[in-house]
Amino acid sequence: MTTQTGHHETPEQQTAEEPGNVGVAAESALERGAEVYRKAEHAVGDAYDKSAKAVSETCKHAKDYSCENPGKTILLTLGIGVGIGLLLGANTHRSRTGRFAEPVVNALSDVALAFFR
Repeated sequence: MTTQTGHHETPEQQTAEEPGNVGVAAESALERGAEVYRKAEHAVGDAYDKSAKAVSETCKHAKDYSCENPGKTILLTLGIGVGIGLLLGANTHRSRTGRFAEPVVNALSDVALAFFR
């Protein structure tokens, strides 16, 4: 189609200029947006459900482990407490406590890693 100025219009320009098509296009865009929103909401809901299930199972496994191995659990928590205490008690400058804190924390983290593998 040729306009009065001599330029050719694309089908999109023709459609947009026709009265009534603007409302249809807007309604179509809203429907597509609503559909995308529903799909995203469903995907987020599924991800939340899967995450909640995984956390619940992990918590159950941790409780079972602590009931089956109370001695290891007590030693592990004691070691973690000592490590955190040394970290929090260490000054910013390199004191005697600071010299011991890093190796103790590294050793405790290695022990904790070995227990949970």
